[in-house]
Amino acid sequence: MTLRVDSGIYSDSCVSKSVYALADRYYILRQKDGKDEILDVQPINSESFNEKLAKVDIVNTLNDYKLRCIIEEETKDIRTIIYAKAFADYTGTSE
Repeated sequence: MTLRVDSGIYSDSCVSKSVYALADRYYILRQKDGKDEILDVQPINSESFNEKLAKVDIVNTLNDYKLRCIIEEETKDIRTIIYAKAFADYTGTSE
């Protein structure tokens, strides 16, 4: 099965994390085709392979990691403030 992934929607990081998360179920070969990525997907267990369910599984995983990237970007400043506040009183000396 071959899937085309729009690199304008899903970043390289997002696709990489998705491919890794799916590695227990599919062999996935990534290739670039201009702006898009082509994923050649082969099941690890071909006995129970259903192409329609596999596409849903892959798209859901891509969307999951896309949302994680969005949340990470939106909360980056908040995390920085929390880290700064947490270590603001640390002097680096022990008594």
